[in-house]
Amino acid sequence: MTLAFDMKKVTTPLLLHMLKNELRFPRLFLLHCKLTLAQFKKTIGSQFPAELVELAALPAWVYINLKKKIGQPKAFEILRIALLTGGTAAQNLQFDTVHQKRNFQNFSELEIENNRTGLVRWNKMEVIERSARRFEIKITRCMFHEFVVSIGIPEMTPIVCQIDNAMFNSYLPDEMTFDRGGVGRRIADGKSECNFVWELRQ
Repeated sequence: MTLAFDMKKVTTPLLLHMLKNELRFPRLFLLHCKLTLAQFKKTIGSQFPAELVELAALPAWVYINLKKKIGQPKAFEILRIALLTGGTAAQNLQFDTVHQKRNFQNFSELEIENNRTGLVRWNKMEVIERSARRFEIKITRCMFHEFVVSIGIPEMTPIVCQIDNAMFNSYLPDEMTFDRGGVGRRIADGKSECNFVWELRQ
């Protein structure tokens, strides 16, 4: 079993590197975000699991504060780079490929397990198809989306989707494909569910 991974060890150096060209005192900015985080958490609805709030509140609060200082487009791109990198690292560790061979069967087993116990365990998931060559699930509730919508930053949901894209399309490159059945078919796009489809090419 992989030990819990602290994504801040990846995202904080990236944020400092990018913020040094945007803010005069980037370390003080991040410190201010951390020191005022408890106050921000009090504004978050009680319907969200404490572990989800612990995971998502700080990057959300950094983004909210950064938007005020440098504008939404730059703030969004900075957080996207940091979260894509940290999130992809965390996802890779959940699949524990050092000890679990990369193959389609292991992938489908671990994806089901990760949806039940991993970083996305608060979502509602159903397995639609699982064969030797095709694996499909659907997500009927995305707690990350509900969380960011509730705090007024719905544009952050696609970053979580992009972490999936990066992870799934690199797990068995040139062997396994991943898609959602077309463009605009996510809960973040206003649909009632997200479809995840993986297929072997050969």
